[in-house]
Amino acid sequence: MANLIGRARRTAEDPVGEKLAGPLHAVEESVGAPARETHTDVPALCGTPVQVVAVEDVPDDAGLCQVCQYGS
Repeated sequence: MANLIGRARRTAEDPVGEKLAGPLHAVEESVGAPARETHTDVPALCGTPVQVVAVEDVPDDAGLCQVCQYGS
């Protein structure tokens, strides 16, 4: 069961100044926990490369991408 949250890095379409953007993604703990310590990107459940972020850094109204939330 995924219990870590990741955010995709910003692209040219995302607002300037935002390092991480887009919807949140679910990340498996087995790959997410080490990535949180090293700040490396890991694949989310949907396959999007994400950086694991602390739950405290996530806005209350942020939602997961539909694939991470409901499966493919």
